Amino acid sequence: MEEEHMETFNDGSDLCQQLMDRYAKSPAPHHRHLLAAAAALRSNLSSESLPLTPAAYFAAAISTASSSESLDSVSLSSLVSFMAIALPLVPAGAISAEKAQEAAEIVVKLLVREGEGLGVSSLRAAVKCVGVLLGFCDLKYWDSIKLGFETLLKFSTEKRPKVRRCALESLEKFFRSLESSTVIKEASNLVLSELKRCIGLTMKLTASRTADECKNKGTSKHEHSEVLHVLNIVNLVAPNLSSEVVPEVLSEVHRLFESQISSLTRHVLKTVEAIFETSRVRIIVLEIEDIVVSLASFVSLGDKNLLDTVIFAANVLKLAMDLLYIGQSSLWIKNLPLVCQSMMGLLTSEANTASQASSILKDVLKHLLGSNILLNSTYQTFHNDSSPSLEGDAIKSTCEVFESILSATDGIPNELLLSVISLLFLVLGEFSFEFMRNIVLKLADLMIQNPDGKANNEHLQKCIGSAVFAMGPEKFLTLVPLSLDENNYTYSNIWLVPILKKCISGASLAYYMEHIMPLAKSFKKASRKVKKSEISQDLLVRAHELWGLLPSFCRHATDTHQSFARLCDALYTFLKKDVSMHENVSTALQMLVNENKAALGPKKNGPDCDAEHDSSLEIITRRAYSKKVATRNIKALASHSNQLLHILSDLFISSLPETRISLKVSHFSIVLQILLCTLIPFSYPHLS
Repeated sequence: MEEEHMETFNDGSDLCQQLMDRYAKSPAPHHRHLLAAAAALRSNLSSESLPLTPAAYFAAAISTASSSESLDSVSLSSLVSFMAIALPLVPAGAISAEKAQEAAEIVVKLLVREGEGLGVSSLRAAVKCVGVLLGFCDLKYWDSIKLGFETLLKFSTEKRPKVRRCALESLEKFFRSLESSTVIKEASNLVLSELKRCIGLTMKLTASRTADECKNKGTSKHEHSEVLHVLNIVNLVAPNLSSEVVPEVLSEVHRLFESQISSLTRHVLKTVEAIFETSRVRIIVLEIEDIVVSLASFVSLGDKNLLDTVIFAANVLKLAMDLLYIGQSSLWIKNLPLVCQSMMGLLTSEANTASQASSILKDVLKHLLGSNILLNSTYQTFHNDSSPSLEGDAIKSTCEVFESILSATDGIPNELLLSVISLLFLVLGEFSFEFMRNIVLKLADLMIQNPDGKANNEHLQKCIGSAVFAMGPEKFLTLVPLSLDENNYTYSNIWLVPILKKCISGASLAYYMEHIMPLAKSFKKASRKVKKSEISQDLLVRAHELWGLLPSFCRHATDTHQSFARLCDALYTFLKKDVSMHENVSTALQMLVNENKAALGPKKNGPDCDAEHDSSLEIITRRAYSKKVATRNIKALASHSNQLLHILSDLFISSLPETRISLKVSHFSIVLQILLCTLIPFSYPHLS
């Protein structure tokens, strides 16, 4: 009743009169009883010449309630309802802490004595009074609020929803108002005790039931209702629990999770999540590791549990791993293989499930990006005879998980699995050469087995492209080499060239000149020797494809200032003797100049590898020169700009307008402008 239009009551006028104005014409019996109670209290106040304020009304009501043995149930219900209306209108400080404690004790005794006889509305009103009165008590002293808190805790598991909800609201508000660490700890311990009691009872009941009884879902729900209510309490007060008590609360919840009561699993997971989201990591790091193991086991069972619950568990597992990484990264890396293994079933499931699993795994693996110290120590493991490090073993085992799933998959793996493997390449970077070489070989085998149908292997190509980007072509091509057998004019792995063209970044110009150009020359030489015109033409096309990798090797080249002089000799040859390379040379020069020029100006963000379009990976795939390196590179480019300008301008001028498009010389006008504006000042400072 007290909740009816509560917002229209105010403390500026006589509460009894407000009730009369509202309910005088109401035929409802409970309204008539409420008005009778209010009128009696006003009569008492008037006879003693006391003000008709909410505080005075409440004092009169609680005085009457203290002798409630003489009241019948109807009168008592009306009195409690009136108190619940009056008490929230009492201004802060209007009731002393001592009087508030006494009043709370009176209401609690009333609840103990008359609780079963009160209706839901009156019971709710009494619980509400206890909650409000606690706010007037001295919150620094546990003894002054213990009884009221115990009462709220008790009714927070009440079977009647309205009463339970009221108690929960009051309990949550009370917890938020606490400041004394001693009081917070005492209150938290009471919550813990209630949690232990309910979990113990639940597990005992579950253990005693027969298999046939376990099938009775109604009975199960009834038996578990109390522990569900306690879990809800923990969810609400988790942000305010004492840090000294939280680890034990989490351990108890974990114990309940391991009992494998299916009807409780999702509720338990929500409680674990609530604690994870609100607790300081370092105080629960050991408990988190235990929970990671349990969650991984649960997730690995896949469709043996409800799929929605498994996905929810996987998200909680990700949260647990995030906390482990923050709290103790060695425990995070230790458990990484286990977590990845547990997700493999989901990752190879139907599209929606696999998509969620992929997103979760990517979020977990991205922490490797910030683990350079771990990776460096791991790298040492591979180059020393000492025992492998914990980190090295863990990363190796993680990669073996993905290697195994690739081996067990028929045909090309799904896009989502490949996207996770792509991310693993990128976050490991150059170290992926040590850890993921077997995966590279398996991916290459899959490409060889499925050479046709770009639509079918597009995602496979992207994954291989990520490996190229991460390792660099120098290392990658030691695993999957480009080769030509000059005796029978066969070649291998040329399917890699389009991938290399898209995804090479941060390679060396020297490698292009020392390995790619000689191989291209071998293809051209072989094309002249072979008698069959189709084979000859094919070999020549392959040669031009290899030479065409020039712009890709210029993309964030790592040795521009050391190798550009040598490269210029090749560029001169291309420009003078090979019309088909004009566009590639033009593009390469633009790339070298623009990327270094950009490093000296405002930074622009953007991924380098065309095989990766995931915006969340942009920071991983972004590369840029430092200003120091860019300055050295620009000077190296400028030192050869004079001869380049002569050759480019001669080509541009000597070509007829109608032939420029076919000769690709039109690009040179842009290059000329770039060279003139950017490089000449370095060669001729007095002109700038």
